[in-house]
Amino acid sequence: MNPEPHLPRWVPTLIGVVLVLLAALAVYTGVRYRNPTLGDNIVRPKRPPAPATGGGPPGEPGPGASLVFPGESGDNAPTASDAVTGRARATISGGGAAGVTSSVRLWARRGMTTNIVPDDAMIYVNDLPIGEARQFDKPDEVYDFPAPGSYTVRIVAPGYKERVFVVTAADNATDEIARIDVKLAR
Repeated sequence: MNPEPHLPRWVPTLIGVVLVLLAALAVYTGVRYRNPTLGDNIVRPKRPPAPATGGGPPGEPGPGASLVFPGESGDNAPTASDAVTGRARATISGGGAAGVTSSVRLWARRGMTTNIVPDDAMIYVNDLPIGEARQFDKPDEVYDFPAPGSYTVRIVAPGYKERVFVVTAADNATDEIARIDVKLAR
């Protein structure tokens, strides 16, 4: 009877080390690139990203440019209002026959993405139409604000109630990108 051949003792150890390294890499990349994450206070960029100054690849609109009214003169980008201060995350106004309106405040260093139902809702930034919600619904489809300051973002769709957000673009914001998640009510 022949004894069964055994693996050398170092092979299972090597397999275990490789698996542990792969798990550590998966955790690190998950912590590094999710926003917001558990690792926001663990992993920081070496330097804050520079504000967008325009000029993407040829044919690409500059930061803040409207995708509805393209133009080269820069008049198709909303102008920033003075930065909104304070800690309140929402404001409520109105009442009576007109109803109650509310706006949610968000902060970001650079821009915003959306997750809006219905996805064909129009987005207005400071009353300038910038495009449909589906144009900004992926992580690589960010609407970049043209300058620091506050921007009123209105989301409008026929047959639905309008929603309003105030996004303040500031270098000291905790999030790089503001994410607007909303399901419009009928």
